[in-house]
Amino acid sequence: MTKQEISSKVVRARILAIYELDKFIELIGIADPELNLEQATVIAALIVRHLWKNIQGDPELQNLLKKVATDIKSSRKKNQKATNEFSH
Repeated sequence: MTKQEISSKVVRARILAIYELDKFIELIGIADPELNLEQATVIAALIVRHLWKNIQGDPELQNLLKKVATDIKSSRKKNQKATNEFSH
């Protein structure tokens, strides 16, 4: 995917992900106030890196992930349908 192919919706979604990751880093710093920002950020990166391994080993988490994905896709389809009906 080139930079020109990235839609504004993807940009907004990435901004949301960065915002949430920043809050997570802040929580790590609160959990251990002796960590500096760089250290808290590295810890957050390591947790994210290992998150998928944990999801793969937990069928309940896999099902939750699938449900959230299904809900998001369903919502998107409803919004597209409403937009199409409105434009006609």
